[in-house]
Amino acid sequence: MEAAARRRQHPGAAGGQGAQSGASFLQARHSSVKTDEATGTATFHLDLWFYFTLQNWVLDFGRPIAMLVFPLEWFPLNKPSVGDYFHMAYNIITPFLLLKRLFYSCQS
Repeated sequence: MEAAARRRQHPGAAGGQGAQSGASFLQARHSSVKTDEATGTATFHLDLWFYFTLQNWVLDFGRPIAMLVFPLEWFPLNKPSVGDYFHMAYNIITPFLLLKRLFYSCQS
């Protein structure tokens, strides 16, 4: 019974020889990045922050404003409204911005 109740001890968890902090232990065990590389500062991409902010303001906050500005006759009930077009644009543009972020992370 005791064997079933015991938990497996991770190396360094008891604070003995080879003890590491919890974050660095998990990083060393579950990451392909070396500890020395991870301690470097991450670069902040101002252009991506600007694109996401601009996209959010124009396409999310501008959607109800555009629905008030454009006449309803332009968008019959069997067609998407201007708000739907803004929502579609948001859903199409976001993955491309995320791909750009992924491209940046692979370069560094």
